[in-house]
Amino acid sequence: MDALPGAPAKSTAMPLELSSLELETAARACRAMAYQEGDRAKKMENPTVRRPIEDAAQRYAALAEKFEAARKA
Repeated sequence: MDALPGAPAKSTAMPLELSSLELETAARACRAMAYQEGDRAKKMENPTVRRPIEDAAQRYAALAEKFEAARKA
């Protein structure tokens, strides 16, 4: 049965083989996006509009942490 519209997709792991340099680049890109989105959210006055942008900034930061952890492993 297909998922309902708007329902979260089932998560499946996709193995990637990235070099240390690629992991560092991905982590830096995610950190930059987290900073930019966080800065953009701070400028929003409407909390309804601000919240999704703050959430995106947090997701970028979490993804950066995953790339950084993978690089250290």
